[in-house]
Amino acid sequence: MFVLINWLGVFTWLSIHGCWAQQTHIKLEEGDLIGLKIFPDGARSAVYAFLGIPYAQPPLGPLRFAPAKPHNGWNRTLQATTMQPICPQLSNTIYDETVDGSILRATSSKEDCLYLNIWTPETGLRYGQLPMLVIISGEDFAYDWPRNRINGLDFAAAEGIIVVSVQYRSNIYGWLGLGQDHRQLPGNYGLSDIQLALYWLQRNAPSFGGNADQVTLLGHGSGAILALAMALQPDGDATTFKQVILMSPGPVLYALGAGHQERIMATGRMLVHKLGCQFEEQQHRQLLSCLRRKSTDDLLRAYESVYNHGNGSMQLGVQLRGQLEQLLVNASLPPLLLGIGSNEGAFLQDYWLDVARDGHVPLHGYINSTLLPNVLRFMQLEAGASEAQLAAIRWRYFGEDSSVSRLLWGMQRLLSESLYETPFLRLLQLLNGSLSYAYVFDQSLTHSMDMRGRQNLFGGASHSSDLPLLLGPSLFQQISRRRFSAEEEKLCRKLRSSFASFVKGGNPTPGRIYDGWQPYTAQRPFIYSLGEALATKTLELPSGSDEAQIEQLLGGKQQTELGTDRSLSRINRHDSYRQNGQSYVASNQLDSGYGNHLRRVFGFWRVLLPTAQDAELREAGAGYDGGVVGQRVRLMEANADAARYRQGFYAMLGLVCLLLACLGLCVYLLRPPIRATCPMSSPGAKVVVQRNVTEKETERQPQQRKEEEQVVTSVCDVQDNCSRTMNNQQWVAARLQTLSEEPELEMEREREQEMAVVMEQQPLEMRQLLRNTWTLSATNTNKMWLLKTGNTS
Repeated sequence: MFVLINWLGVFTWLSIHGCWAQQTHIKLEEGDLIGLKIFPDGARSAVYAFLGIPYAQPPLGPLRFAPAKPHNGWNRTLQATTMQPICPQLSNTIYDETVDGSILRATSSKEDCLYLNIWTPETGLRYGQLPMLVIISGEDFAYDWPRNRINGLDFAAAEGIIVVSVQYRSNIYGWLGLGQDHRQLPGNYGLSDIQLALYWLQRNAPSFGGNADQVTLLGHGSGAILALAMALQPDGDATTFKQVILMSPGPVLYALGAGHQERIMATGRMLVHKLGCQFEEQQHRQLLSCLRRKSTDDLLRAYESVYNHGNGSMQLGVQLRGQLEQLLVNASLPPLLLGIGSNEGAFLQDYWLDVARDGHVPLHGYINSTLLPNVLRFMQLEAGASEAQLAAIRWRYFGEDSSVSRLLWGMQRLLSESLYETPFLRLLQLLNGSLSYAYVFDQSLTHSMDMRGRQNLFGGASHSSDLPLLLGPSLFQQISRRRFSAEEEKLCRKLRSSFASFVKGGNPTPGRIYDGWQPYTAQRPFIYSLGEALATKTLELPSGSDEAQIEQLLGGKQQTELGTDRSLSRINRHDSYRQNGQSYVASNQLDSGYGNHLRRVFGFWRVLLPTAQDAELREAGAGYDGGVVGQRVRLMEANADAARYRQGFYAMLGLVCLLLACLGLCVYLLRPPIRATCPMSSPGAKVVVQRNVTEKETERQPQQRKEEEQVVTSVCDVQDNCSRTMNNQQWVAARLQTLSEEPELEMEREREQEMAVVMEQQPLEMRQLLRNTWTLSATNTNKMWLLKTGNTS
């Protein structure tokens, strides 16, 4: 009967994912395995799935609250065809919510939960040496996705990579501890589960066609913090993987920063007291026996009382030997790929909507009494939070508008910037010495969908909306009950291609130069945009259809767009993608500019708030618009905007200078030729040289002639920049000779006047004779003057 139910579950899983399967058989050190040979929908090759492989002994009885121990193996052939239940965790949480608000039946869980799920391409078992991707999921160190489990079927089929998902202990089972040096309850049991799983993969990778020297560790949510903690372990533990991917790490500074060991130890002691084992803990005996006698319900109820819906009042998680800042300075980390969503806080919970339906007054009360203290606690500002700091936060995220939509928008932006964006930038700054590729995932053209199947109506990509797109159409169809749209399929290919390239070669965009993905450094804070649009724009209040849908939610109506079938046939979907001649990374050829937004947010939380004083609040007045707080915020925003446009301004200035230089060159090459003319020979040009000719000038020396040559030459230079050619020199010489003969002509004129006086005194006959003689002489002289001056008129 059990076998029949098992196979019925297998057929149901395969029918949901739209594929068919056959059995396959491999041998391991622990025993024989029978898996499934699956033919995914739309894939070109088959994938072998081995589900529910035990890698450690069941953590039951004496192994509860103890480090994981290797599995002893199995004598019979193991049917690795279905996923095993997850480890015990709380139910009816935000991660259990559904699209329509219905309460589903609780998923099965048990303490015997340390299993692996492996998807290997067909080429792996044939040829081997394929890279391996190990996925660690989780939220708040308390949950794993209970229904929509991680599925690596499509990723393995499309990219030729072996995908592995790890089940490990979380919440009180994985992180209850009284200090790493405590003899009975050191904690970090979940971390030991992951370490043992990686050692198991190292030994058995060749049996699945994998390369043990090319393992990439991917963590999402709190799993990203665990992956970072694994990278910070001693060299013997960190050599089991080569690269690390951190997706949406969240408040990593609070989880691993200063004081996290003390907070975890204080929470552990409180849990021990709540479970009634404090007397054994004080006497240092039988503490573990008392805890191991407790039932699963008792342990989860005690944990729920300290977890308190993740408000951060108590912390339970992984412990490091030291502070994160110090460890990152001295550690030698493998290559990192890390990023967040553009609007992580839009992962709304039903309780927010329930309070919002009662109006803005109860929502204001929830913000002031619960949300703000929780955020300040995660930002480690609660102890010294003043009224000025609270006023600055309200001014930035809520303003004076008290509408319900405005308050909801401010709440999700508050969580995004405080719990994700600010710690993310600080982590990038601490990783400056390591090779790290940073990205922001944005989904603005279509509403993003998280792992619960809910749409984001506030813009951007909400928390966990990248997982369904990264892992392919099977998981997406399981969540949304529909196929990819054309835009979602392009986004899926884009995400999957970048991650697969990093897993294979350590570079998310190999072979590309102009639009290549540059590492993040202090000198070049490059953040790549993985999404439909660049993330430089600011997320604004929802309007139009989005606002109408929000009002429907507040009115009790559920989202209906996800229920509509927007699926396309397989041929149409692929054709619509291939018809686009441009690459799907064409919109990301330059830096996304998201770093400017992160620096603005970081300046508000890490620069402005710690220095805010009560005097600034009094200066700000009632509206805070004219005070020092508002002025500082606006100044920081203006500086960030100026930094964003400074590079473009200099580029435009250089382009303008280049165009002006080209214009000047063209004018120089196309100018008309200038003829060399002298004003003495041009029509209408006159040079007046006034000279007083005396009898003594007829006897001037050669030195005076040279001075006259210089005077006449300077006159030609002044008029229209005459060219000094040989013809002009000849003209000057002729003119000088003419000037030398002018005194003789003057003497002739004086002689004529004297002759006229003499003629008046003579008789008429003698006067006529003298006149004829003078005319002949004067005519010859004038002809000579006219010829030499060139005046033929």
